[in-house]
Order: sequence, then structure tokens, then C-alpha cells
Amino acid sequence: MARKRTYKRKQPPQNKLLSLIIVIALFGFYFWQSQQDHHGTPAPKSKYAKVTATNNQALLNLKWDGTLDGDIVHINNNQATFTNEELTQTFPSQASKLRPVDGLSLSPLDNQGRSQQGNFLASQSAINKVTARPERIGYDVRPSGWFINDRFDGQKWVGGYHNNPNVKLGNGKQALWNKSHIVGYQFFGMPTMVTENMTTGTRVQNAYPGQLVPEDDIRDAIKKHPNIKIRAQVTPLYVGDDRLARGVHYMAKSVQDNGKTLNFNYWIFNVQPGIQIDYKTAKVKISNQVK
Repeated sequence: MARKRTYKRKQPPQNKLLSLIIVIALFGFYFWQSQQDHHGTPAPKSKYAKVTATNNQALLNLKWDGTLDGDIVHINNNQATFTNEELTQTFPSQASKLRPVDGLSLSPLDNQGRSQQGNFLASQSAINKVTARPERIGYDVRPSGWFINDRFDGQKWVGGYHNNPNVKLGNGKQALWNKSHIVGYQFFGMPTMVTENMTTGTRVQNAYPGQLVPEDDIRDAIKKHPNIKIRAQVTPLYVGDDRLARGVHYMAKSVQDNGKTLNFNYWIFNVQPGIQIDYKTAKVKISNQVK
């Protein structure tokens, strides 16, 4: 009896095509995954707005959006604009009020008694020398706008009265006005506790989130990289003869690696939700929502 012949069924062309597609898809997935592992997870999108401003007037022209997060905006792709010469400045001490310790350089008050730019070089060695902060900033540390109807006598502010209402912020009430450090206490300690290093800032501008954001950026970068030094500059800006700054321009860049560890460029508005500020006189109108 003859054997029954068997035949292999030919695979339909569409099955071959489907198999090829699956192989290509699997290869593509593993290649994509390897690239993700190599490059790391993409950075989350910043909650802060990005703007372009090439000079101080452009910064003063910026408009606050009325929100807490809108208190800070990123300038020029969030990149500091130090020249090479500026980046390598070290500010050795001159044993003076404005150059009290290595790394810190303050500016004198202008002819209207207003605080000006602060420059510094933050480092772990300088931070290690900082002592515990006093509970209060001294009464004689008195920036422009801290009192109302006072006057500048050429050296200090005299007369007038202080008005600092408690207003709603977050889950409670806080004093509206702070003596806001230009260069943060955490970097040099007591030498920063002078009028030349203070502005009259809202609680939001000072630390909610305000200048606490760049200060923490610098501190955290140094904590992770103790051998790095960070060049920073903080500039309060005023309109005309206003007593209160409209905000501060804060930028910083790590020196040894030309900004790879840290590089930022912030504008921080001197504002607070529910508060209408007269920057010329430092008087305010408080909306019912925050009383």
C-alpha cells in the first residue's frame, strides 16, 4: 500500500507580513527603552513662565499674572548672563560694611536711600561659618518703604510710622511686609543683617515662594556638590522715585563647570494676591478676600 503523501501548508503571505511587523515593533520598543535608560527621564515642565528681557527696563515692563506661581518668571531661557570676567569675581574681604567677608559684596544705598545690587560667591566653606539666625532683624535695619511718611536724611531713614497688617496667605494669616534679604542669611550669616542688604518685600516676594526658591537652588546645589562655587547676583529694581522695589532680578551660575551644576535667571515680583501696592509711598489697599 502506497504511503499517503503529506504536504506542508504554505504560510499565507499576510501572516509573514504580520510577523515582520511584530519583530520590527519589538525591536523599536527595546531600542526606545535603551535610549530612555541612557538619557534619563525628561525633566518635568517648569511651572514658571518663560520670558525674554534684555535689560532692566524690560524686566520692569513685565506684568504679574496674579498667581502665587506667577511671582517668579524665568528670564532668557533661564540662563545667567554673566560675562567671563563677572563669573570669576571672588570679592575678597575689605573688612568693611559693604565687603565684610570673603565672597560678599554689597552696594551703598542710592541717593534716595534705596538698597541696590548684591553680588556674592556662595561656597560650602562660607556656609559652614554661618551662625544661628536671630529671631528678629534689628530695629535699626530699616530699608526704604519699611515706614510710611518717613524721610531719608542722607544716611538713614527717620520719622514716619510702620504699618504691617496681617493678611490671609496659605492656611492662615501672616504679616504682609518682610525685611527681605538681598543676599540670603544662609550664605554669610550676620554680615548680611544690614540695611544695605534689605528691601521691603511682601511675604510672597520674600519666601512664599519668592527669593526662597533661588536661595534653596543654590544651597541644594552646594549640598550635592560641596566643592563647587556659585556666583550669584541679586538686583532690586525701582521705577522713578518709588520707595518699594517692583521686584528683584536674581541669577546664579556654578563657576568651575560653567553652569553645568546650576544656572538660572529669575525675575521675582514684589507682589501679593489681594494686595494693591502703591510702590511710591508703600501704602496698600487690602481686598476683603484676604483680610
